[in-house]
Amino acid sequence: MMASTTWLSAQEKSQIADTALDLLAETGMRFTGSEVLPLLAEHGAAVDGDTGVVRLPRDLVERSLARCPRSFVMGGATPADDVLLAEDEPFHFVPSGCVAKTLDFRTGVRRPSTLQDLRECTALLDELPQLDVMATQVSATDVPLDRRELMEYFTLLTETRRHVTFIDCPHEIDAVLRICEVLAGDLERFRARPRISTVVTAASPLQVDGATLDVHVALARHGVPVKVYSMAIAGATAPVTPAGTVVQGVAEFLGVATALQIAAPGARLVFAFGSGILDMRRTTFSLGCVESALMAAMATEVGHFLGVPTMNPGLSTDGKHPGVQCGYEKALKVSGVCAADPDLVSGWGLIDSHNTMYLPQSVVDNEIAAMVRRLRAPVEVSTETMAAASIARVGPGGGFLGEKETARRVRAGEHLSPSVSDRLSYEKWAQGGTTELDTARAEVERLLAAHAAGGPQLSAGQLDELAAICRADEESLRRARRE
Repeated sequence: MMASTTWLSAQEKSQIADTALDLLAETGMRFTGSEVLPLLAEHGAAVDGDTGVVRLPRDLVERSLARCPRSFVMGGATPADDVLLAEDEPFHFVPSGCVAKTLDFRTGVRRPSTLQDLRECTALLDELPQLDVMATQVSATDVPLDRRELMEYFTLLTETRRHVTFIDCPHEIDAVLRICEVLAGDLERFRARPRISTVVTAASPLQVDGATLDVHVALARHGVPVKVYSMAIAGATAPVTPAGTVVQGVAEFLGVATALQIAAPGARLVFAFGSGILDMRRTTFSLGCVESALMAAMATEVGHFLGVPTMNPGLSTDGKHPGVQCGYEKALKVSGVCAADPDLVSGWGLIDSHNTMYLPQSVVDNEIAAMVRRLRAPVEVSTETMAAASIARVGPGGGFLGEKETARRVRAGEHLSPSVSDRLSYEKWAQGGTTELDTARAEVERLLAAHAAGGPQLSAGQLDELAAICRADEESLRRARRE
């Protein structure tokens, strides 16, 4: 037995894709200032040099789409840490990133995020077994802007063995390429197992900053995977309907993908769709809404119909504190999104519409991720698992605790064993006097201590080279060395 969910019919997927292609051909997409504009013109696109709007013929988009690989590796520190994006692979969990606020679990105060927050959240996430890919989850707002970008890279790469996504657009391309060389040994080996990836976000509707696009072109030429993100707001920067927002998101992906494939043939791209709605009564953005889950499921199926990997924010909530709202929004949304089998699922560890990081939430999200994986995993129905012989042997009124198969299968993981959820009797729970949030806080401290007790993530030579490239201070280097 295995759950199977279909959101769109074959006709609906084709209709959405065709409408997006028509939009690019007739309305076009703006790439103002990009160095890719002349290349697009050479390949048959109609380029307006004054406005930067490019109308992309259907055949050009389809040829570019055919160059997008459906399968590729997002490399970790070792092959055992790699994540494979492929048609038959299950979904993987990733953080969302660069949030400027942290809800401090030690003080209860919501404040600007710091480099120490980035260090701690990366260390914690590296210890959580259900997370697969790392990202710049918070911005180090206490580091001067001229040093922040490289210090964030240094902190990420010295605190995790997982693949790392740099969320904010890099400004120092040469430094990033040097980092790629240090991590892999040289750029050819990096291309085979890229340790980092980047994100380029469309400025909805139907535009992308040209200079930003050029940065990702330069990196994609060396094998850096790029997540092409559409974050349109239904009713504000996209049509109010789910179908209209998905059409626009697909068009934005296809437009950026065409530009990247023309300039960097074979670029490894992910269609990342993270749209929510404008709450018209409150005039606020909602990412924990049920419509966001519906749109994510639709976008995932269209992306796979087009033959590309997809990413969607499944663990999203609009809740401002780790309460009931966070629980039901995250659980319901991730169940719906994962039913569409995206390649990557984001939103991990964040609350407040992805505006605030809260460390204990990552522990809770780890449990939610384990539960949704169990829901989506196959359940064997066979002569052995139907256990008729065991039922007959025990007979009416008997018990199964003494059965060898009971102990064997429980030890093998037949039942998911939670680390946060409470299953004590009411009396024992009341006597203990702790809540699931108390358990999550304690788990944060335990995992941070375990991570600190481990050895350095990189070799001494790599640490020294990385520190020089990123202009890391002595204190940061000392921490990375675990001194």
